Formats: sequence, structure tokens, C-alpha cells
Amino acid sequence: MTKDNTQDAEFRPIGNGVPWQERLDDHNNKIEEYLQNCIFRGCSVDGTIYQRKVLLQSVFRRVPIVDSTHPTGQGHSLTFDLLNPITGSYYLSLIISSFIADDLALATTRKYMGDLHDYSAYVLAKPHLAHGVGQRIVDKYGPIEAPFSKYDIPIHAADRPRRRRIALGCGLKNDFFEFVRLHHVPSQPLPHIGARNYVALVFQTELGLRTSELLGIRSEDIDRSKGRVRVFGKGSSYSGKRLRRVPLTPFAAQVLEAFEKVFKPMFPKSSHSDYLFLNEDGSRLGKFWYWKTFRKIIDLARDAGVQVPEDLRPHDLRRTFATLELERQPLAYRKVLKHLGHSYPSSAERYLIATDDDVEEQQDDLIDIFIDPHIDKVGED
Repeated sequence: MTKDNTQDAEFRPIGNGVPWQERLDDHNNKIEEYLQNCIFRGCSVDGTIYQRKVLLQSVFRRVPIVDSTHPTGQGHSLTFDLLNPITGSYYLSLIISSFIADDLALATTRKYMGDLHDYSAYVLAKPHLAHGVGQRIVDKYGPIEAPFSKYDIPIHAADRPRRRRIALGCGLKNDFFEFVRLHHVPSQPLPHIGARNYVALVFQTELGLRTSELLGIRSEDIDRSKGRVRVFGKGSSYSGKRLRRVPLTPFAAQVLEAFEKVFKPMFPKSSHSDYLFLNEDGSRLGKFWYWKTFRKIIDLARDAGVQVPEDLRPHDLRRTFATLELERQPLAYRKVLKHLGHSYPSSAERYLIATDDDVEEQQDDLIDIFIDPHIDKVGED
């Protein structure tokens, strides 16, 4: 048997001839039922629920499965494939292998596997089909069991950062903003999309926001009379987001005013129209597309001669804010810490050696600035 034939034999969908679309509907309905349960347990709709939905969709798509009932002949793994007693552990190993191949950071893989484990436990605890009028999963797709073992959840262990941590110098930051304003925005087929990108980059840098905080801003969160923005920061599971208010800098207020008067009305009306940052179709801008857009802008800026690092990431704009603010006010570290959404310096003590790529999941911003020898400041004046 050839390698391709071996793969075709191994990647067989679970379901005794149930068509792809029907299996996909059962899979998606079960995920939606799980997310509704998370809401019942107190998870934030705009934060945890949105992130878990995107994460679960992404994880299952990592394993392709040959399926003659799929329009293209190839689907992807579904809930019932992962929980099947025969194939489940194998599919899980393929998911883990995909994380390794993509060189994901430890905290990122821990987040993926933790949420997938929680979803699997929910399905096993409630083994019926959503919208199935009481029909059991086992009656339609066969037996199910947990595919996870203690070896499938990454251990939380401190390590050096796997990727460079960067803060832009003031001059380079301004050069980058000017490139986006004068070259990127005018080159966009849709002017409101270019303007959205510009305002998002300015806001994340000027206000020192996490990406999730930035993309969660609604019109009602902006207090123009007091010159500040309400943001919902990190919180532990089922405890709700931590609310804080950050001041608008004069520059951020200026670009916001122009965006809201001229460009924001150009987006189609939708149920997400109250969010500040939207997609072309009027839906809420998510992390994935913001990241993709950010990477394109970095590549264009470098091609144009702007000396931004090739590996600059959105969270580095938050580091840029903190680094420049502490240079401006060296003794105001508690004020900067509060601005970043942390309560006390001791909250970051355990992260003296930074652990991972996904810094949004850790409270180590201040340590990055004060102690971490791995943070690079580029474009010094």
C-alpha cells in the first residue's frame, strides 16, 4: 500500500455513511451548545466565548480527512472523530504534531489543548446531539471516550522567550506611523479599511493595549468629554474581565475624531456596528485578521525602507508604549503598571524569566521593561 493510500485508509470519517454536511452541522451545533453553557457559567461573550469558538474551529481544521461525501473530497476532523475510542488518540497526536510543525509557543499550545480538553469533557458529560431531540451521540456515531492523557497537556515551565521582544524607539515609531498614513492608507481600494488599520495601530501603541482589548472597544466605551477609553482586560476564567480606563493621548484623540467622522460611517451596518474596528462586511474585526493585516503592513513598510523589525508583532506595540512611557517618567512605574492593567509589581514577580510567545496570557509586562535582558529596543533616537 502506498503512502497516499495509507493516509486515505487512516483518515476515514466516523459516522457510518452520514453525509459530510450533516456531520458538520452536528459538530457545529454541539460546539454552540458548549459555548452557551460557558455563557451560563459566566464567561464573557466578547472575550472568552469569541476566542474559544475561533480556537475550536481552528483546532479541528488542522487534521484533514478524505471524505467522498465532501464537495471537494476532503473534509477535516470533527467532534466525533476526536472522541472515537479507536481513532481519537491518533487524531489528537496529529493535532499535537501540527502545533510542533508550526513552532507554536508553550503557552499557545497549552491554551489550545486546555480549551479542547474542556470541550471534550463537556461532550462526554452531555453525550447527546444538540438539536437532536434527545438522540444520543453513540446511537448515530458510535461510542465515545476521552482521547486525552496526562501526556497531552503541556507543562507550565518557565523558559527564555522563544521570540524576540521588541520596543520601537520614538523616532522609528513615528516613521512607521507616517508610512501607514501617507502610503498604506491611500493605497487601499477601500479608504475606510486603510483608515481602520491606521487608527488600530495608533491606538494600540498610544494606549498600550492588548490586542483583545483593542478589538473589544465599542463606541460607548469612548468618553470624549473626559478624554479616556474604557477597556476590558484579562481576567481569570469565569471571573469576568477587569475593567479599566486609559487616557486618550492628543494624537490618539485626533486620529479617532477623523476616523469616526469620515470613515466609520462607510462600513456596512450590522449587529456589530457599535464596535470601533470592523471588517469590510461590517462584522467585528477579530485577532486573526488583525494579525494578518499587521504582518502585511510590516512587510510593506520594510519594502519601503522603514526600519521596523521583520519579526515585529502587535504586542510589541504595547511594549513600545510602556518602554517610552517609563523613559519619559522613570519613577512612575506604578502608574504605568496600572495603565497596563496590572495591580502590583509583585503580580509580575514570578515571570522574571519570561515564559512564552503569547505574552497576553501572562502578567509580565513590567518585568519585560525593568529586568528582562531579552527585550530589544530598536530605532533609538
